[in-house]
Amino acid sequence: MSRPPDPKFLLRGDMDENVHSLLFSINSDVEHLYAGDGKGTVHIWDLKTNRIKYQLSDGCSPCFNLHITNKTDLIVQRRHGIIDVYKMNESNWILDKSINYEYCSFCRSQLLPENDAVLIPFDCSVVGTLSLKTFKVESTLDPSKLSYSNKLGTVMAMKSLMDVNGSVLVAYEGGQLLLWDMRKNDVLSSLTVEQYPMTFDFDASLMQGILGSASEKLEIFEMLPNHALSHKCTRFLEHVNGISILSVRPDKKIVTAGCWDGRLMLFSWKKLRPLAILKEHRASVYDIVYSQCKVEAYDTKCLMAATGKDGYISMWDIYNN
Repeated sequence: MSRPPDPKFLLRGDMDENVHSLLFSINSDVEHLYAGDGKGTVHIWDLKTNRIKYQLSDGCSPCFNLHITNKTDLIVQRRHGIIDVYKMNESNWILDKSINYEYCSFCRSQLLPENDAVLIPFDCSVVGTLSLKTFKVESTLDPSKLSYSNKLGTVMAMKSLMDVNGSVLVAYEGGQLLLWDMRKNDVLSSLTVEQYPMTFDFDASLMQGILGSASEKLEIFEMLPNHALSHKCTRFLEHVNGISILSVRPDKKIVTAGCWDGRLMLFSWKKLRPLAILKEHRASVYDIVYSQCKVEAYDTKCLMAATGKDGYISMWDIYNN
């Protein structure tokens, strides 16, 4: 591996020591990075000045995930079972609706832009679809009829695969990865994985996914044309005891693993060749995001941001040539 670069910038401000979620908002008018912290505040960073421009402090529950919808609403998922919906009023975000779905979870919500809905975790291994029109749970993925339902445990992570017939991948505490057909509330296939899966990502162009857990293992899996999930290979990481976040870059060239010890480990996505280890963070990494387009303020076509328990956001321009 070549010597890793230094970060382009470190953002700190007055954020809480735990920053759980990040979201880029890049267009011709603004270049912003949203950061949700452990005190429930959403900090909106202006990347042209690297300063906080706005703060949204409408709750005290940690911000576990952030989404911007097709209608440009801001969705904030909070730790203690709350979804906050903000609408833009001129240049300010105004809290429009707060929905309490009464389930406390570490699992991140998933936006379903085509359905104008959000996937949220529930008790008893259930995943619900919360409509952003009615603000009601309009459907569920309920595994109670499965013979092994009592072994699934808590919903740990999920990902919408709208490019794959509107299906959803869900990872469960007991070490099962299920592919659900949302329209039929039916399981299309399953795969046994490491217990306590913490995170996974999936690339629909390669039909390949990667899963990390409370261990030193990276598990690579694939989806066959008949929708069957199949184990592909396992990579063991040295001196790693847990992986908290995995994120495949939009150009599908790189996957980054955020580890419990604060390291960011970069691999080539197709062959999982180690590329770099970034050691800027001092504690567990909670989120890794990439810009979907060029960020003029940083003069890079794809900017990577990472954050976690130490309360810093590191900004990276890496392997973009």
